[in-house]
Amino acid sequence: MLLQTTAQKIVFSVLAVFLLITAGKDWFDFYSCGAVSQCLSDSGTLQLYTKSVMTTMLTILAFITASSAFSGRDGKLLRAAFVFSLLADYSFSLIKAFAPDAGTISTVLGITFFMVFQTILIYRHSRKSEADKSLPKIYWLLAVAVIAGVALIATGTLGLTVAVVVVYGIFVITSVVMGMLAPRKGYFPAANAKLICWGMVAFFFGDVCVGLSMVTGDDHSALQSVAEIANNIIWWLYVPAQLMLIRATVKPQA
Repeated sequence: MLLQTTAQKIVFSVLAVFLLITAGKDWFDFYSCGAVSQCLSDSGTLQLYTKSVMTTMLTILAFITASSAFSGRDGKLLRAAFVFSLLADYSFSLIKAFAPDAGTISTVLGITFFMVFQTILIYRHSRKSEADKSLPKIYWLLAVAVIAGVALIATGTLGLTVAVVVVYGIFVITSVVMGMLAPRKGYFPAANAKLICWGMVAFFFGDVCVGLSMVTGDDHSALQSVAEIANNIIWWLYVPAQLMLIRATVKPQA
């Protein structure tokens, strides 16, 4: 237990340092470039690597913390979810770092992995008992959303990226609702259920910032400024959200 606690403290410390580095560089670039998308993109390579380090630390923390889960099954679900969270963040960061021209692939792949992440969380947060192995009925909505998305892409009604973003929006809203309902399930300890609830709320607003960061306008315009400021806020919501979801698996002290 002492070794586990020490490892958690080390991982958390590394995470905190890299969050500060990322935030400092983000705002320095914004100060230097202003609301000029290309300038910010060219100067933001370091953040692609620091964000990869942070998501690695979060995943390691999830795997370590899962060994203290109030339920072995919940610990396994947490680990599975964070594997896909890691793959999603690597898609957003490392693919962009090594293949700057593969923006569409990076975005679509990252969002797709996050869909799997949200699907696992929906399953996790819908549990009513340790023996409950039923699939959430809300999965039907997700299936319909995916089929509709594929149809919109196939018919040319929506482009690939837009369709994937819209479908993911349905996934994340569903996941937030399930997370907010977790306290009523009676399966999670009360403190853990609150962490899930607030973790999913923070995650949602982080995704709202992601959406705003994807909106582009003319250089120096108010719209471009909003996009860049939203981009600089994302990880200040994302990291606490992930930490709360991880902490929610810990067995309460007697």
